Amino acid sequence: MAGSSLQQQIASMRQSLFDEGLLNEQFIELEKLEDASDPNFVKNVINVFLTDSLKNVTGIEESLLHLKADEPLDITELGKFLHRLKSGCLGIGAKKVPIEVEKMLQCYEAGDMEGMKTILPTMKQEYNILENKLEAYFELLPHVEPGQSIDPPSKGSTSSGE
Repeated sequence: MAGSSLQQQIASMRQSLFDEGLLNEQFIELEKLEDASDPNFVKNVINVFLTDSLKNVTGIEESLLHLKADEPLDITELGKFLHRLKSGCLGIGAKKVPIEVEKMLQCYEAGDMEGMKTILPTMKQEYNILENKLEAYFELLPHVEPGQSIDPPSKGSTSSGE
């Protein structure tokens, strides 16, 4: 009974990632790549994403903070951080973070550094929400019995809000 309850909790948590618009169908495609030969494939991909994306978020923030310092802003490096973050998000199926990154990229391309600084807190907030929810979800997964699966969300629930 406890296993079934845990499985329901995990399924509900997973579904909420889609219902809240944090993930899209790309995450389901990523899950399809996991098999018995690499049962932690998705978790490993997410761990790499979280590590790399944190570096990119930090790099973006530090680059924008240089606007206040006497040091010159490395605009090329800032662009690389933005593109890497967006690419990583799209690769795992993150939905909200790349929207904010795209807004920042538009400001970047227009040379509007103040606009980027205005968007930064929202982008960081969306990233932190995604990070916390993914970490919580993947912490519960090892407790699922071997052979049990967590059903993907219905197709209709992943396209809401797009």
